[in-house]
Amino acid sequence: MGLDRKDPAERRRYIRLDHIFPVEFRFLDTNGIPVSGWYQAFTQDISSGGLCLTVNNIEFGDIKYLADKDVTLALNINIPLGTEAVRAYARLAWFKTARTEPTLQYAMGISYETIDPRGNRRILKYVRARKLFKALAVTFSIFLSAGLLIAGFYNVRLRLENEKLLASLSVNLSHQKALRQGGDDLKLQIEEMKFLLSLSERKTDTLQRRLKDAGIEDQRAAVALKGSIDFLKKYQERLKNDLTGLIAKKTQVDGDVTTKVQEASLLEKKIRDKLYRWLITHQNTNTGLVASFEGDRDINDWGFTYDEALAAITFVKTGDIENAGKILDFYAVAARSDTGGFFNAYYASTGDASEYVAHAGPNIWLGLAVLQYTQKTQDRRYLKIAEDISRWLDAFKDKEGGLRGGSEFSWYSTEHNLDVYAFYLLFAELTQDEGYNRRAQETLEWLNKNAYSKISAPIVKRAKGDSTIATDTYAWSVTAIGPKALKDSGMDPDAVIEFALTNCSVSVGYKKPEGTLVDIKGFDFAKHQNLGRGGVVSCEWSAQMILALKIMADYHSNEGNDEKAHHYLGLANEYTSELSKMIITSPSPVGQGDFCLPYASQEFVDTGHGWRTPKGSRTGSVAATAYAILAIDGFNPLRFNKP
Repeated sequence: MGLDRKDPAERRRYIRLDHIFPVEFRFLDTNGIPVSGWYQAFTQDISSGGLCLTVNNIEFGDIKYLADKDVTLALNINIPLGTEAVRAYARLAWFKTARTEPTLQYAMGISYETIDPRGNRRILKYVRARKLFKALAVTFSIFLSAGLLIAGFYNVRLRLENEKLLASLSVNLSHQKALRQGGDDLKLQIEEMKFLLSLSERKTDTLQRRLKDAGIEDQRAAVALKGSIDFLKKYQERLKNDLTGLIAKKTQVDGDVTTKVQEASLLEKKIRDKLYRWLITHQNTNTGLVASFEGDRDINDWGFTYDEALAAITFVKTGDIENAGKILDFYAVAARSDTGGFFNAYYASTGDASEYVAHAGPNIWLGLAVLQYTQKTQDRRYLKIAEDISRWLDAFKDKEGGLRGGSEFSWYSTEHNLDVYAFYLLFAELTQDEGYNRRAQETLEWLNKNAYSKISAPIVKRAKGDSTIATDTYAWSVTAIGPKALKDSGMDPDAVIEFALTNCSVSVGYKKPEGTLVDIKGFDFAKHQNLGRGGVVSCEWSAQMILALKIMADYHSNEGNDEKAHHYLGLANEYTSELSKMIITSPSPVGQGDFCLPYASQEFVDTGHGWRTPKGSRTGSVAATAYAILAIDGFNPLRFNKP
């Protein structure tokens, strides 16, 4: 489609008309290259030859283009009810400040240089048609259009603000990493300089003893020794001055790191609060359940028991006892399988079972949620749920202490046995019942015998007799058992984490819902090299690994190994920054403006463990969002996190 040029005389024959259109524009240089981002503006007057626009808050660095006569404007004029925006290029004829409060607003006169001719006719035809409407219809249309435009502009601005918040955290964590690296380099220089100073001082002492032993008759040697001693002392003074400077610089860097950590904490709190609000706004008022996936129509109303447990733990962690109680209230009366276990999933709106299967893992996590609630509140009203789950599990434990996948299944899962180990430990701590401690130790012995290998890879098996790599078993080995207990049982916790970092970390491209492509690094569901689909980042399992890395950092810090502690904390920050790139703004009316995380970087792909990721590029996941909140705060759901 061609573009036409109108001469000024022809333009002046058109009568200017009052009407509101949304218009996007940006500044171009003389070569047609964009020199600014897109701005949202609104028309005040329209003619065949140009527009009068109003725009709010032009960036400070772009204001200079208003006075640059060589700058061109690229325009997208959005006609109400039109399918496509009309493209145009124009010059700025004039501009003025329209108002300064409550926001800075500019009025601009735009003169077309080129415009799509059919589009220009569409604009004028629409405006003239509108003038034929009755006054009431016109007024209503203007108000409606303005409302939609304001809402759309607000949503665009909100998304940009959200992106800016996420980018700020990413930049902060990158600065932290650079500062810590600089601090480590300075520490090495300080240690090296202290060594040189000590060496020089010892050499000076030796020369001074030789000088003392030299006789009067050996004056030449004494003079040489004095000269060497004087030289060394001057050298030492220089070293001391340099050392003082390095120590001061190291102190400054340490202070900068502390400042960045504090800033990051505030940014993370803002992000965490937005993630948390998304969970709350999606809790069903009828059942108390939170729909697990916002966006996948096939399972849009399903609340998976594992996800409900994570949401309840997150509510408990933040002190939102009321909303945690709503979830547990549901399970206090929920339908169960014939064998007594809770179903894997229920409809969030009605509470009816949506998946008539009862696996051990989701039931254990529900029990963990009950124990976290009880420990936090000292309210024992829901403890019967956990006790019932414990009795149900007893029915399909083997003589070695291993737990099968459910009462109707013969297979074993490392993940489920890690879950139940933590479940028994917390139950023992809460009730002081030694029987639960005994069961926990039996489970740990089973894991050492059937899930862990000290001599060959993979060092953590997915299940008894199954050497498939599953990333969550590596993260949960650290969060469920703990680094110290792993080491005491003969496993190397560092080797467990390093294996996951080497074999499960992937770098992929992720297309955000608005179309932006970003490079991200996170953790796959399995060893991605063995899957034809290539790498996929699991948001939930990445958050699990972030939490495990923070626990490893704390462990080594308590052991006095600051170098390893900094290493793991740096990795945790790095992966947190990467995970933040995947945070999306909720598309739903109830969650608009709040953050959530998708389940994975690709929709509807094989995880390698018997299920596929949900459908939809804008599908928010309760499990991913809740675990991200826990990871950001360093809250371990498999332990009582006491102050």
